[in-house]
Order: sequence, then C-alpha cells, then structure tokens
Amino acid sequence: MSGPPTKGMILLEARSAILYEQLRSRIVGDKRDPCEISFYDFDDVGIRIVCQESSPNVVGVHLNIRNIAELKRMGAQEVIDRLYPGMETTPADGYNFAISFDCDAVADKEKFLDNVAEIRKNILGGPLDKAFGLLLAKQSANMAPMVVNNRPDEPMFVVENGGKIIVIFAVDFSDETDRTLAKVFLQEFEEVQRMYVRNAPPCLYSPAGNPPGELSRVTYTPKSTLAGFLSFSVEERHITGPGKNNAIALLTSFRNYLHYHIKSSKTYLHMRMRKKVAAWMLVLNRAKPEIETEKKTVSGKTFVMK
Repeated sequence: MSGPPTKGMILLEARSAILYEQLRSRIVGDKRDPCEISFYDFDDVGIRIVCQESSPNVVGVHLNIRNIAELKRMGAQEVIDRLYPGMETTPADGYNFAISFDCDAVADKEKFLDNVAEIRKNILGGPLDKAFGLLLAKQSANMAPMVVNNRPDEPMFVVENGGKIIVIFAVDFSDETDRTLAKVFLQEFEEVQRMYVRNAPPCLYSPAGNPPGELSRVTYTPKSTLAGFLSFSVEERHITGPGKNNAIALLTSFRNYLHYHIKSSKTYLHMRMRKKVAAWMLVLNRAKPEIETEKKTVSGKTFVMK
C-alpha cells in the first residue's frame, strides 16, 4: 500500500490569468486606451474584452458559455445579480452573455477585479452556489436534482441526500489510454481521501457499469467510453464561511484538473520510456562485436579482407 502523499498535486486557478492581467491595468490602474481581445478559457468558454474608443473607461466582457440559459435557471442568474448587479448587457455576435462596467465607478476595485476574473467559475458554479446556499439555510430537503451539462457527454449531477449535497461527475474519455489512467486517478481519489484526508468531503468511485444510487432520480444514459463516476458528499461543515467559495472553485475545475494531470502523467511516462530506450541502445552498442578486417599469413604478412 502506498504511503501518504508528500507533495500536493498542482491545482488550477479559478480565475482567468489573461482576463485578470488585461483588466487589472484598467480597473486598478488608469489605462484607458481602446482594445479588443479574444481568447478561450477552460470548458471551451470563449471570452472577448472590448473597450470602445468613444468610451475607453467602459469595459465590456463577452462570453460564450455552453447551455447558459440552463445554468441561469439553475442558480447562475442569482450569482450574476449578486456579483455583477445591473451590468448584464447584450452580448456581441457569437457570444451569449456579457457584462459592461465603468472602471471609474468601481468601488472596491480589487474585489471586483477578482469577481470579473473568475466570471467563468462563478457562472458555471451557479448550480453549486444554489445547492450549497440551500444546505446552509437548511432548506435543501426538497431540492430537485440538477444535471449540469458543462461538457459534452460528461454531465455533473447535483443531488440532495440525507442533509448532504452529493456532487457526481461522469468522467468520459474517448481514448483508451486516457480512460485507463482516469480510472486509476478516480480510484486513488477515494483511497487517499479515506486514508489520509479526513477533513475533506468523502468521495466514492463507481465503475461505469455500477452508477451511484443517487442517479436513480435522474435520466442519464452513459456512453460506452465512460471511465466511471466520482461522487463528493458535501456537508455543511465543508462550506461554512470561505469554504463555500473554495468548494465551488475546486468542483468547477475538477474535470480540467483531472485532464491536466492525466496528460502530465502520459508525458512523464513517455519521458521515462524514451530514457529507458536510450539506455538499452547504449548497452546494445557496447555489446556489438568488432569485425576484424585484417588477416595475417603464416609468414607474418597482413592483407585486408574485401
């Protein structure tokens, strides 16, 4: 049995580094020149920053998020109204959500900058924010199960069960090698949490052919490439105070976190394989016999064999 981990795995930031860097000079600083910057973030979220020449102090942030209407119905709209009050505006072509704000009118600049830089997490985590809020208010007993389709064929399920919020991830990989590594990672999550991380939400790995019992309350047909399910059982003590925002950040980035470390593991394995092959080639080259090209006659003369 392996011992406790000595070093934590890399966690991905909830905020967009590009969004944070581009807006910091405008919200906190005094940069006011026009700009138009487009890029992509995790979960295939397209982002566009627009500052018009006619009003360089006004910044528009446009996003293209999968199933935005569904997310709004499941709690994202309440998050938007709380963090970006009165800022929602008409998105540009190719985008389905946008906010606009005046940099000169922002009160708490640092806090607002963090909120905008984390806009992807805040919207995608709307269903979790709603579920955790009901749990803290002790009103989650009658909460309907939520199926969050942030990624194709990999929904996230949010279900209430016995005074807890169960967050279930369906993990699907089309590549067989990725699927095998994903199963190892998912099983290790359960083992490490059970043995060494007692304060974290309990997690349970379920094979693809044996889904968690909580999914009996929702309609879901898994694909043949499903690696399995990982369930997190979130209790009130896990989301008290700053724990709520931290839990939402970690859960919304879980799939990206898993994907990142699977790719990193494959890279490490390939490096080890190439190093091993190089060592074997060195041994084989040393073992290669030398072929004599010169021969001697009885009288001692030499001649070269052709």
